[in-house]
Parts: sequence; structure tokens; C-alpha cells
Amino acid sequence: MKPNVFIVLFSFLAIVAASAYSEVSFGEPDVNARNEVLFSVTAGVPGGESYRTLFLKKIDTGAMEQLTFFPETMESLADGSILQVRNRFGTCRYDASKGSFGWIYDAKPFRSGGKIGFGALQDMAASPDGHWLVSIEPVSPSRGRLVLYDVARDARCVLADSVDRGPVPVSWAPNSSIMVYSIDNVLYFSRPQAFFSVSSVDSSWRTLGPGGISAIGWYSDSRFLYASGTSIYRVQASELLARSIYSRLIGPGELAGKLPCEFNPSTDSFCASPDGSAGIFARCLRNAYYCPLVGDDYTLDSAPAQYPYILLPGNTAKIMCSWSADSGPMVFAESVEDGKKAFRAWKISSSDGGKAFVPAQMPTGVSSITPSRDGKLAAFSVGGKVSVYSTAAWKEIASFKDEKIVSLCWAGESALFLGGTSTVRQWDFKSGASSTLFLSSVSGFAWDEMGTSVIADAGAFGRFQWALSMKWTAASQARMRPTMAANDVWRLYLDSGKGYYTNMIYARSATSPGGTTALVAEPDTRLDGLAAQAEKSRGDARVFGHGSRSGYRQVALAFDAVDDLDGLPLILHTLDRYRVHATFFINGEFIRQHPAAVNEIVKAGHQTASLFFTSWDLSGTEFRIDKDFIVRGLSRNEDDFYDATGQELTLLWHAPYYVLSPDILAGGEASGYRYVSPDVSVPDWVSFDQGKALPGSYRDASQIIEDIMASKKPGSIIPIRVGKVAGGRKDYLWSKIDLLVNALMESGYEIVPVDTLIKNSR
Repeated sequence: MKPNVFIVLFSFLAIVAASAYSEVSFGEPDVNARNEVLFSVTAGVPGGESYRTLFLKKIDTGAMEQLTFFPETMESLADGSILQVRNRFGTCRYDASKGSFGWIYDAKPFRSGGKIGFGALQDMAASPDGHWLVSIEPVSPSRGRLVLYDVARDARCVLADSVDRGPVPVSWAPNSSIMVYSIDNVLYFSRPQAFFSVSSVDSSWRTLGPGGISAIGWYSDSRFLYASGTSIYRVQASELLARSIYSRLIGPGELAGKLPCEFNPSTDSFCASPDGSAGIFARCLRNAYYCPLVGDDYTLDSAPAQYPYILLPGNTAKIMCSWSADSGPMVFAESVEDGKKAFRAWKISSSDGGKAFVPAQMPTGVSSITPSRDGKLAAFSVGGKVSVYSTAAWKEIASFKDEKIVSLCWAGESALFLGGTSTVRQWDFKSGASSTLFLSSVSGFAWDEMGTSVIADAGAFGRFQWALSMKWTAASQARMRPTMAANDVWRLYLDSGKGYYTNMIYARSATSPGGTTALVAEPDTRLDGLAAQAEKSRGDARVFGHGSRSGYRQVALAFDAVDDLDGLPLILHTLDRYRVHATFFINGEFIRQHPAAVNEIVKAGHQTASLFFTSWDLSGTEFRIDKDFIVRGLSRNEDDFYDATGQELTLLWHAPYYVLSPDILAGGEASGYRYVSPDVSVPDWVSFDQGKALPGSYRDASQIIEDIMASKKPGSIIPIRVGKVAGGRKDYLWSKIDLLVNALMESGYEIVPVDTLIKNSR
């Protein structure tokens, strides 16, 4: 069997579930004579639409049932026979062969007393055969436990107590026999079943070498290529343990070839050809090289050959490569262009002897690709519809347009599980037949005329009647009774809760001795409190230091675009993914060097503010900095910005390095500007060299996120520098902007531009 190069390489396009602001609200209580209450819970999910979930609560016993399950994300398990569906209410599995439904209790589902989470769902990496799962269980805003699950035995093993949160750092052999995983930039290997054995080998004897999983490219069930430094090694799985034991004496594998430059695990990736004779080296989100693997190339027997290479656009936020026997080598890039996500592909042309990359035709509006296990097919998500392509011919062979699809995964060689806004179904794209497994959301619901059965409408799919355990049957003739918020024993009403959820349903006894109780217990977790009164902005009305401390749990991200473009594509892509808007303070040097990038910031709908016309440190003594200089500098930046974009800067600004002085404030005030000074310290500008000179000042991106989450408050402004700094860093906060955005949302915060904080603080 050929390795499915698509599985890992397309994972970056997986659908991200979840509104920019994750709120949870309760509504529509309907009680019958048996003291059973139907009610809905609406959840906002970062990056997607809100959805409504239907529940049934038995007041007398306290038992609660979940009747619908929205497919925020799905995984195909057990060779496609089991569908795992996840959302913020819990995790369930549907056994397609038995038609049965069950809950997973690793994390307590809401129906059993668990809390409804905010933020995006954590990634999970299933083995190709679906018998194993690896995930990162959060333990802090930026760190988590790396956990391996045995799906069949419902067992778990902790591989590492602390790893960076984000994409799951594991790479599987095509037959799932071997896993390679990364912990703190060190690669380890193992058979997955060995972790559940009493005689498992210590990780010190299972070390492959330095790097991340992007350095691994499988090309058979037992062989892979490993990129390290400027070398590519050919590794035989059966030799892994022996080579690890004697790692000081021998290398990690046979030298397969060389790269044009050193491999950086944090930014680069390597994809192997199906026979392991060549690869595609993707470097720094800009370059893709075709690399033949000829072993030692210190000398050449003939004239140097020319191989395909592509320079990708500067707005590329994600770059991945694939190589299958059917489609050959391909390069895929994702970006934000004209304010919207753009997706492009290139392949090596066969018309000129394979010497150049040429654009590959793609469906318009692609948002994700889900490949089949063997790589022969790919399912495109296009505007909520599904298009199945043959990778050999690279053309559509089937499409599904009956419902808006939010997530999907393969159920076999000719079938897909489709998670729609109304139903979760199995679709055989060869025959065109599809069947409803359960309902994901309903447009309306009520008790039947007798008040004993639950009836729901599922949009265009008609009316259904609920049985048990998420099962629904078609009931086109069933009639709903009017909603009733009271019976002879209980009266139901909506009111504010303790603060974790937007509101709560309360049940008030209509009989002696009376009493009122919340229909659902709110979690003990407390979100950041809101003070009774707003704080003033550092004693000077010309300076806005933070937003209101009352009424709104909001923060603003303030990006400083000084002169360097690095990180901007990833920032714009992440903000678009979560559908949030930020404030960009733009320096004149950035405008003059990168006018196209400035236009992309504007088109994406972000607030633009001034970072002055020059990047000089205005606290220096080389030049005379007075009120008039500030006025002229702000005016020049306005003109440069207008010339580049045809738009005007908003009247917010700060000086380079956030320098403040009476003349600086006076000049800004004379120009109509308000100075912005963040209340959260973010030392992402501290380099290795500066950290050595001032011990303790250097913090890597994960540590900075932990610090931000500990110090932020409602109304905080969080400054983030775009670009790299002289002296270098291990990483930059913008490289983990996804983690920061998600951590803020998990804490119940809405991310808004600075001007929104100003409006809400009045």
C-alpha cells in the first residue's frame, strides 16, 4: 500500500470549528406533565457560526439527555467503521456497523455535569487505520499533556506531561505500526501498543534525533526520510532501536541526499516521493524545492542538472507539499488575499520534461481538503458543499449539495461521513445514496400533542421524532403542541446566572414548600471579574491605557508593523480563521516598503492606527524632538498611508517603542490623536543578546502567553510586534498567535479593536 502523504500534509486545512466570541446561552424551556423539560443551549464557536443543541432534563431524577450533536470536528476510527464527533458539549462515537451511539467520558460531557468550554477544540491525530489517537490535553494556556489512546480498548497513556499546545506532534507509518513523535524538539519512536505493555522501553533508548515531525516523510510501511541539518537520512523502521542504542557511534540512517540549506523544524517541512528517491523541501513559507536524493553529491559526474523550484507569494501563511503516485508532487499554499482566505496549488509540469512548477486548477472557494487513506481521492469543502476529486486526473467525480457541511472524514474507499448544519450522515459518493445517522441541530422543537414524545424540525430534511440515545425517526405527520413554560408543579423562567454562562433557566416550585433552583448547575470556574466602576486612563485623558473595567469582558490585540514583514501573513490568516479584528499600528517605513501588505490589512477589515512616520527612538538625543516635529511626522504618515490605500488612518497612535514625553503628547493632541499605551507587558522584542545582558528578561513565546494570561484584565491592550529582531529569538509571539487567541477565548474574552474598547469605556 502506498503511504497516504495527504493525511499529514493536508491537516493544516482541517475545518476549524467555532463565533469570534464564545458565548453560551440557554432558552426555550418547555415542560410536560411528567416534569420533563425540553430546552436549547446555543453556543458560539470561534471562527464559525453559532449552533443550537437540544436537551431533555428530568427534574424529578436530575437525569439529562442530549438529543442533537453538532459536528464541530470529526475523526474516522477503526478503519472507517466508527465515527467520532466532538464539540464543546462532549465527545461521542457512532458505530456505523451496529448503528449504535455512545459517549466518551475522558472529559466529562455536559449532559453528565461537565462544563461547556470556550475556544477552539483541541486537535487530535488519528493513526491511518483509526485504531490509535493522539491528543494534547490542556494544562495551561500554552502547555498540555501528550496522550495516546487505544480506541479499541478505551485505554490511555501519557507520552509527555508537558508539550506546547497546538498541532499534535506525531507522524504515523502508513500501516500505523510505528509512530514518531516530538517533545521539545526531540524526535522519539515507538510501536503504539508498546506503551500499554509492562516491558516498554524507556524513551532515552527510543530517540531518533533533534527536530519536529515536519522533518519526517514516510514512503512505505517501514521506511521514512528524516531531514536534519542539511542532510536527508533514509531510515529503516526495523533498525530504529539498534541505531538509537548506538547513536554515538553511527548516524540515524543512511545518507540519502542533501538539502540546499539547513532544515529549520519550526518553519520547514519535507515530503517524500512514493519510492523515496526524491522529495519536496518547503522552506520558510516562501520556497519549495524539488530535491533528488542521490546520496553523497560532493562531486558530480556530469553538468549540474536544473530542478523545479517555486517562490511563493509573500502573503503565504501556510505551505504544505504532497507526493502521490497518482498526482505526482504538488505544493499547496494558503493565505489571506483581498480580505478573504485564498487557497492555491502547483504541480510539476509534464510538458517540459518536469522542469517547472505550474498552477494546478482548483475549485473556487476551497476551504479545506480531506484526502482518502490511499491518496487516490480528495474531498474538497467548497462553500459548505463537498466535491470529490480524483487525484490522478485531478478532476471532480462527485459532489454533495443537499446541505451545508461543516466537517467531514472518510468512511471507506467510496463513502464519507458528512457533518452538516442539520444532520450527520453517511454518503456513498459512487452511488449517490446517503443516510441520516443523527441530527446535528434543529430549527424547531416541542412535545407532541400528548406531551410525551419529542418532535423536531430539521430544516429541509423534514420532521423527526426522538427515540433514545440520539436516535431519530422520520415523522412527517407528527404534530407539535404549543410550548408551555409551566405545569401544575413547576414554573420555568430565564434569568442571569453566576457569570460563566450568559443566562440560566430556573425552575420555581408551584407547590408547598416552594423554592427555586437552576435547571443546570453552573461550573465553579470563575471568569475574570468586572469591577463596579471603570478605571481612568493613567491620569491623562490624552492617553488611553486600557478599556473599561466594567460591563464588557473584552481585550484588544495591538500589532506594531514597524518595517519587517515576517509574521504578518500568519497573523492575518489566524485572525481570519477566528473571525476577529485587531488594531494595527503602522509605521511609515512599513508603508513605504510594503504597500501591498498594508492594503491587505485594510481589506481584512482591521483597524489601522499610526506608528509615526519613522522608526527612530524619539527618546534619543540625535535629533530635536518637539511638538512641531510630532505634528509633521503624524501628518506625513497620514499622507503615505492614504497614497498607499486610499483610506485614512484612525486617530489613534503611539510613538516607536511606546516612548512618552510632554512634547510627544502635545504634538499628538494638536493633530487630533489619542495616544495608546498598553497595560500588558509583552517582551517579544527581547533578543538572545539582550536576554544575556539582562538575565530574566528573555521569554519564549509560550512563556509570554502564560504571562499575558496571568496579567490581562477586562479592557486590556496586548501589544505584539510584527517581524523579527536583531540578535535573534527562539520564536516570536506572532508564531504562536493561534495559541494566544484561543487562550483568550477559552477564558471567555472577546477580542476587539482598540476603538471598541474606547467606545465601551465612555
